[in-house]
Amino acid sequence: MTDPLQDVLSRLQGVRPQGDGWEARCPAHDDQRASLSVSRGADGRVLLHCHAGCSPIQVVQALGLRMDALFPPRERRRPAPGQDRIVATYDYLDAEGTLLFQVVRFEPKSFRQRRPDESTPGGWTWNVTGVSRVLYRLPEILKADPATTILFIVEGEKDADSLNALDPEHLNMVATCNPGGAGKWRDEYAGPLTGRRVVILPDKDAPGRAHAQHVARRLHGKAAQVKVMELPGEGKDVSDWIERPPT
Repeated sequence: MTDPLQDVLSRLQGVRPQGDGWEARCPAHDDQRASLSVSRGADGRVLLHCHAGCSPIQVVQALGLRMDALFPPRERRRPAPGQDRIVATYDYLDAEGTLLFQVVRFEPKSFRQRRPDESTPGGWTWNVTGVSRVLYRLPEILKADPATTILFIVEGEKDADSLNALDPEHLNMVATCNPGGAGKWRDEYAGPLTGRRVVILPDKDAPGRAHAQHVARRLHGKAAQVKVMELPGEGKDVSDWIERPPT
């Protein structure tokens, strides 16, 4: 299976090692110098930063790729007859970075939650009974500077990952969501968001808009600032907007 980093590097020109990563000529503009920094993130995704100002979306499109090509292949298994196939797993971690539970995405599209089985190394229990519920990417939220970082709340983990792939360290942002999607917000999720600037990006359907307004109401008086912002274009969600930005 192709390594996303090697695939990106193979499409670039003027590649040479630089620190913990590489530098290359940016394909999104007439680059006469190596303006593009390329590295691998802690979670395995490819990080792109053009020092001339091109966005990761522009770089990826110039390479003939989609944003999801920057992510490593998620856990996969061959399904038995009649079973759905796991296509993605999303880790929910506590403040110290310990795995609490996973959200598992199946194809055909469905979701289930599981937690590590303490009695079986590498095993799973397919429920989250007794497990603390937390926001997705909680350690990144807690590390972010409230004075400079905007927290984006989206509806699902795929959207959060897609938004976080947009060079978050330079954009001063962290994207998150609550487990379970629309209608599953809990009041305890507001704790890490207290005193922070929050932008909610709803899916463009009735449940998504209702969810966004509910979260905004629950954060009122706790977050320093809360805005609900619907993205332009015809796509339904953040991932659609990133993969097919409006022209």
